[in-house]
Amino acid sequence: MRKILLSLFSMALATSAMMAQESVVTAGKWQVTANETTGKVTIVYGDETIVSGNEAEWGLRDAKKTFASLTDIAVSHNDYQDEFGSGKQLIVSGMTTQAPITKIIHTYYIYSDRDYILTDVVLEGNEQLEINYIAPIRSTGSANILDAGTNYFLYVPFDNDGWTRYETRKFGEHHPTCYEVSVFFNNDSRRGLVTGSIEHDTWKTGVSSETTGETTLKWLTVFNGVTSKGGTRDNDPHGAVKARRVESSKMMIGYFTDWRRGMETYADLCAIVHPQLPFRGEKPFGWNSWGVLQTNIKPQYAIEVSDYFADVLAPAGFVGADGVVYIGLDSWWNENFGVRDHGKFVKNCAENNQYAGIYWTPFADWGKNESGVMPSGGAGNYTWGDAWLRDSNGNPQELDGAIALDPTHPATLGRIKAEFEKYLKWGYKFVKLDFMTHGALEGKHYDESVQTGLQAYNKAMEYIASFAGDSMFINLSIAPLFPAHHAHGRRIACDAFSSLGNAEYTLNSTGYGWWLDHCYSYNDADHVVLSGQTITINRVRLTSSYITGSVILGDDLSAGGDSEAKKRLEELAGNKEVVAMAHQTKAFYPVEANQGHPAPNLFMYEVADTVYLAALNYESGRRYDFTIDFDRLGLTTGTEYVVRELWTGHDVLATESFEETVRRADASIYKIYPKPIDNSVEGVPCNETRCYYDGLAGEVRMKGTSYLVESYVYTVGGTCVYATHESHDTVDVNHLPAGAYFYRGLDAEGNSIVCKFVK
Repeated sequence: MRKILLSLFSMALATSAMMAQESVVTAGKWQVTANETTGKVTIVYGDETIVSGNEAEWGLRDAKKTFASLTDIAVSHNDYQDEFGSGKQLIVSGMTTQAPITKIIHTYYIYSDRDYILTDVVLEGNEQLEINYIAPIRSTGSANILDAGTNYFLYVPFDNDGWTRYETRKFGEHHPTCYEVSVFFNNDSRRGLVTGSIEHDTWKTGVSSETTGETTLKWLTVFNGVTSKGGTRDNDPHGAVKARRVESSKMMIGYFTDWRRGMETYADLCAIVHPQLPFRGEKPFGWNSWGVLQTNIKPQYAIEVSDYFADVLAPAGFVGADGVVYIGLDSWWNENFGVRDHGKFVKNCAENNQYAGIYWTPFADWGKNESGVMPSGGAGNYTWGDAWLRDSNGNPQELDGAIALDPTHPATLGRIKAEFEKYLKWGYKFVKLDFMTHGALEGKHYDESVQTGLQAYNKAMEYIASFAGDSMFINLSIAPLFPAHHAHGRRIACDAFSSLGNAEYTLNSTGYGWWLDHCYSYNDADHVVLSGQTITINRVRLTSSYITGSVILGDDLSAGGDSEAKKRLEELAGNKEVVAMAHQTKAFYPVEANQGHPAPNLFMYEVADTVYLAALNYESGRRYDFTIDFDRLGLTTGTEYVVRELWTGHDVLATESFEETVRRADASIYKIYPKPIDNSVEGVPCNETRCYYDGLAGEVRMKGTSYLVESYVYTVGGTCVYATHESHDTVDVNHLPAGAYFYRGLDAEGNSIVCKFVK
């Protein structure tokens, strides 16, 4: 008994000592508690523990250390303010016991008026350190971070090569390591935990995690030093930083009532670290030759396309908000254009109030002739092999059929200088830079002060921006998400052309990566091609571009081009209401997330008191039924709204949520705004209709043989209670309660058919 009492007494003393060894910092809704013995930290937001037992980890490849290996652990805190906010700073530090003797400084920046905190790790050695892995976020305890329900982890890809996709994974499923940022969110309440790196000068960042059950984050690691063949495209491990002082990226941990605002906040923090490359123009509208002409681009064709825009599409309304259109040459211009051809083409564009665009791949060698002389702009006599980026074994690195060029090599930089001097001399105002991930690969760099792939990429991109940043719109394609501050735009996904699947694939990236246009001026949905598809699929593809960012067409619009595609363009691209919407919006964001990798079906964007809602049906075999949900769209039940579908121009009035339908392989865009005092929804007089209500059958039927493609039924108050977008000749209204209704239909010729009936 005496032994038991002594044991209990010792345990009580230990517990008391442990409690006394905790340092607690509170700022706003945040409470951060550091254990002064272990260095581990628990982070609470409001009443939610979102990170438990966090401690730093660092090392070289597989040789990693944590605070458990340190001595002299100390905790301090003080008031703090920087460009991200004001509040408190908590510092946890310790010393290694083995050479090189290193001080570890783990800092938490806790902002009293923000929904995020930041954290970083600094390693200071008494001699040179060699580090290629640092994890400022490494939770060792589990936390119930979300409410029960449909909870997702979001996989974010490193770049947009190889038709990679964003993907949601349910809690309890395997979570692959993703890149730069991720979010854990509840699809019902929309609450979410967002975490990732906001600095992208040196490190590639990975997010690894495991969840269990419906709500529990079992562990989380957000770390610098990630590489993988399938993710970052690297063969080599992450480059090691060699210095007496090594710093991690600054990491964000945020907890938000709406995960979508959280992702935008993350992007805004990235833009505080490195502001957007300034762009004085409006959202680009235009054309690119790779859509259809591809290798067959010729000077005469390019001029004819320019003229077609000036003579037909611009008068129809398809121009940027500043009245400008971009006409872009893609790959193979160098095979088909002479110097004089560039002058004629650029001049023709200028006369048509257009900007000419060009294409280049600065970090890719397609010829793969190792001994061939490389044009280096006078930087020296080099072969292509001299400038190849080689791996740790000395082998050239090939990706997507081209050998990567070392972004730090004098020949690469000299070639960049020569090319951009040429483009600027010719008068080009837009450049599409492709296969950019080649420049971010790890490897052996000519500049020995450059130790990582992102350091090399940043150096070359800064050089490019120094030539073109003030004079050309720089648009990246097949590029890492970050860094973003060396370009004005970035293609949101990989190649997309005309198909329904291409539209869905693009909108997967828009649906989960829309927030990137807080770092770039605009996202790019790639060239829109109409040729060879139905007009409804054309509408889906155009909608996917309008709600993503820049709007670039891709059909052969030369004199001999597809006449049917031109006819469709004149009808669809000339829709002034849709174009006006695109002028005032940037990337739309998802209303709801889908499970897995399918794109969301509903996207929204708010402008003042107006909500734009895009609804897309990626299925060719069935209609898409959905609810215009006032609560989910931020609308006020009881307020009378005009709901105007912009592709068709149909208006209805609504004061509460109602059901809608998008027909097979089609898209709708709704403009929803409070009804003006003098506004009413037009109808056709009843004596001009060709439809009637058959009370015995409970159907609205047509007089004659009219072929309907759309039908709507409204209450007398203007609420839509039924809609269909499939071919039909009767409308079943048996399910409706007794009352008075209005019916509106549209036949295949575009005629409006309206009647009032009492059930």
